Amino acid sequence: MQKKQARVYKRLERQLLDSLAYKTDYFKYVLLEDLDYRNFENLGWWQYQYNSFYNQISDSLPKTALDSLRISYAKRSIVSLIGVVRDAYELEANRPPSVRDFPALVFLLMLRTIVNPNDNVAYLSIISYSSKMEDYGTALFYLEAALKNGFDDLETLAALPETGLLKIMPEYQALLEVYLKKGRYGIREEEIEDPDME
Repeated sequence: MQKKQARVYKRLERQLLDSLAYKTDYFKYVLLEDLDYRNFENLGWWQYQYNSFYNQISDSLPKTALDSLRISYAKRSIVSLIGVVRDAYELEANRPPSVRDFPALVFLLMLRTIVNPNDNVAYLSIISYSSKMEDYGTALFYLEAALKNGFDDLETLAALPETGLLKIMPEYQALLEVYLKKGRYGIREEEIEDPDME
């Protein structure tokens, strides 16, 4: 009986690995199509894919060998997602600046924040590129997302290229005040020493 179960397990494992290879190819196909059409509306689909795999990993403890196999498949699927996005991003980011496609780069950076929610470099790059393209709504959205995730490096924020106009916006200042308790340019008014008080 145990030999039969082991054979069934091995067969299922092979099927899942074949399925994973197919899924990786499918992710590549969908990503190329999304990039061709600048399909920002499809970011929700990518988020759903990531969430469904992540929930399989975090929602249950493996009780059987099949549960372990299912969780392993979900982990490998997330690794596959991350790899597909990373490869596409590196290809686009390494193009010469004269032919670099900034909307595609921003799309790929947005995907990086989906498949790796703690990727602060991606959040900061989106803020910078979006500011460069004068898309301040997107820049503010990703600034807030980074701050919600615990990002608090004001020096790095201050040094971000292309964000001069963004930094003087009241909405930018409000986000710093809400999440970091720092106002204009990262300084609270009460932190400014009054020369008459000395």
